[in-house]
Parts: sequence; C-alpha cells; structure tokens
Amino acid sequence: MTVAIGFDFDHTLGVDNGLERTALYTYADELGRPIPPAGETAAKHVDHLLAAFRADEITMDDMLARFGALIGAPAARTARWREICYALVPQLVRPIDGARELLGTLQAKGIPTAILTNGWTPLQQKKIAHALGDDVAAAIPILVSDALRAVKPAPAAFDALVAALGVPREHVWYVGDNARGDVAGALAAGLRAVWFNAENQTYPQDLPPPALTVASLREVAALAENTTSP
Repeated sequence: MTVAIGFDFDHTLGVDNGLERTALYTYADELGRPIPPAGETAAKHVDHLLAAFRADEITMDDMLARFGALIGAPAARTARWREICYALVPQLVRPIDGARELLGTLQAKGIPTAILTNGWTPLQQKKIAHALGDDVAAAIPILVSDALRAVKPAPAAFDALVAALGVPREHVWYVGDNARGDVAGALAAGLRAVWFNAENQTYPQDLPPPALTVASLREVAALAENTTSP
C-alpha cells in the first residue's frame, strides 16, 4: 500500500511569528495611529478581527475597513496592508525544524505530498516558498482555503486535498497542529490524522482522537517508511 501525506503549513511546516498581526500594527504606525503596546482593549479588537477574517466570517476588505474605524484611520487600504504583509515574510517566516528535509525525503521516495492550508493564497505561497524553498513550493500542490472557498475543517477542503494527491482517501495521512481544524476535520473527511504536538499540548477530550501523535517532523518520515510498501 502506498500512502500519501498532506500537511498543514502554519505551525506544522513553518511559523510566521504573528505576521498578519504585526502587519496591522505596522500599518497603524504608518497611518499615524499607533496601537499602544499596553492597549489591551485595542489589541483584543485586532485579534478578533483577524480571527473573523481567518475563519472566513468577514472579507479582507471588511477587516481593513473595521480596522481603520478602530484606529481612527478610515483611509486604511487593503492593498497597502497586503504589501506590508509581503514585506514581512523574509523577516518573520521560518521553517519548522526538519520540514525541508522531510519533504525532500518524501519526494525522493515518490510519496505523493501536498500542503492544505487556511489563509489567502498570495501570502501563503510566499510564506511557503520562503520557509521551504522555491523548489519545494514548485514541486508539490499547495491548496489554500481562499481559492478553495473552503476553510478547514470543512470537508470540501480535504476533498480537494484527496483529489490533488490522487489516491483513495483512506490512504491519505494529514499532518497538522490544530486539533479541530486539522485532526477532527481530516477524520470527519475519512482521512487518517496525525496530530503534530510539538508544544506538548493537551488534546481536547470532546474531539475524536488522532490516529497518531508526533512531537517532531522526523517521526512523520518514520511513519512514511513504515506504511509504504512496493
């Protein structure tokens, strides 16, 4: 049986160290409406806006309009915030330890791999290319929620992953750090889920358990070795 492996990106293959949030704070400074470091209420509002945007509850334009109203800068422009996000990629995005090596190993073994990530496509593509290398980013399918019009844990997101990998869904492992979005979503879609728990978190008791829990990406390489046969 030949398996295929799908990966989340953020906090699984790479980290962006709060890039979108940093971009909002940077933009506030640029607009002459800085958010005070001790401004807890404003910070909570910013985090709420980002969470709503990431969950596809509001559009990017809506988020920037509300952000502008929050800081008293109605001229806040979506295009400028996007530019700031792109500029921050080299500064903030880093690979998770072992990510590049793991993907190289899987490619060498001929194991189908893909990335399924929530977010907006241009930024996620830039983050992935910076963290993992242009060659890796060009060699495997990268599926992003905004293009799919499906945010994990929606089954449609995982259906798109299965189609991209080209194997039966029961042969697909999905590796991610988010218990609800990644693990529960993959299980509900009929995939086998691997919980990437590098930070020794407690798994939510109200969710179905993952098929496997790993603390490092090196363990995923071992998984591929042990579950692949000619």
